[in-house]
Amino acid sequence: MRFSSLPEWLSWLEQHHPQEIDLGLERVAKVARRLDLPGPSARLVIAGTNGKGSCVAASTALLQAAGYRVGSFTSPHLQRYNERICIDGQPVADELICCAFAAIDKARADISLTYFEFGTLAALWVFRQQAVNISVLEIGLGGRLDAVNLVDADVTVVTSIDVDHEQWLGSDRGVIGREKAGIFRPGVPALCADPTAPSSVEDYAREIGALWMPVGQVYTYHVQSNGDWQWQCESETYSNLPAVSLPLPSVAVALMAVRCLGVELHKLPLNQCLAELRLSGRLQKVIYRDREILLDVAHNPAATRYLAERLSERPVTGKSRAIVAMMTDKDIPASLSPMMALVDAWAVASLPQVPRAASTDLLRTHLQALGGQVEAEGALADLLDTWLPFTDKEDLLLVFGSFFTVAAALAIVGAEDNLLRTGM
Repeated sequence: MRFSSLPEWLSWLEQHHPQEIDLGLERVAKVARRLDLPGPSARLVIAGTNGKGSCVAASTALLQAAGYRVGSFTSPHLQRYNERICIDGQPVADELICCAFAAIDKARADISLTYFEFGTLAALWVFRQQAVNISVLEIGLGGRLDAVNLVDADVTVVTSIDVDHEQWLGSDRGVIGREKAGIFRPGVPALCADPTAPSSVEDYAREIGALWMPVGQVYTYHVQSNGDWQWQCESETYSNLPAVSLPLPSVAVALMAVRCLGVELHKLPLNQCLAELRLSGRLQKVIYRDREILLDVAHNPAATRYLAERLSERPVTGKSRAIVAMMTDKDIPASLSPMMALVDAWAVASLPQVPRAASTDLLRTHLQALGGQVEAEGALADLLDTWLPFTDKEDLLLVFGSFFTVAAALAIVGAEDNLLRTGM
């Protein structure tokens, strides 16, 4: 084994491949064949711009309730790399990931793999080793050329289509949609949770003979007058389902996905499963110095639009205050714009340990151009220490902008010792 600890492996992987993102399946597929991966489990593959992680979380919880041993692979992580590879919702041990990395390192010989490709193969190796029944796999970037797409899925899901990662996917929804539809397979259910998906998604599904199953046609859902919701597919209807803390489109399509995998929904404790759905970094509440802080990883226009919708449902008796830190490769003005009407005062944070992070000057410039009132700036830890005491307990305090932002906040507030709660 090249290294004996997970931090050593990860440090090496960060430097091993000359490109952080190197889309294409030829290299990773060759190594997968040498390792005889993927294993024999059933496979659900999920792509989309936003809502993928929520769909993974919901699908995993439902499959566990049905009695399956479930392996899930997601990215990125918030606090520990192990969060990316879970069995029955629990991160696997360092030792198991190290063994997977060692097996991949040996099998690849002179083939260079990216950090993400190593992680994808490691997840598949662990799932085979641990004999999971079903693997739930999140596409990291795009779909067609993402390493996860070396897997032929039994069910495929596209959660949403919006513009993000333009450097690799382009800035046209039609082109992006076709890239994400690249996970579809002939004769395999191709679910789509986006009611306004570009025609390219359906066109590709029909072109290859996938079983096209879009929201609004094959399955439907709607929020009821009492705040609960209803889901329906063919003659199967479930009413008065409890409100969920995760995006409803992702949860609704997860119900359809597990149904396609053979789960009999009427045999599940649906209300309990849905009421207990949680996902770190999504509308997550933490307590810090006796104050409640709301954390969210919203980092692109579609995600902040959804965040703004959820915040508008929550009455605030004081002021709404937000600390934001974002990456320079995102559309910062378009991402901030949906939040402007909801936030009374802003603080802009730097993330000095993240090379991609936007400077406080850049963030302040964009906010002021949008009419925002910027009251403070600095490192996130300093802002929480110095800005927080000047806020009232009736104020809403939000920290958002990226996975890096939320990860930094969780590290500061001591999340593992905190009473974590999610949802509105």
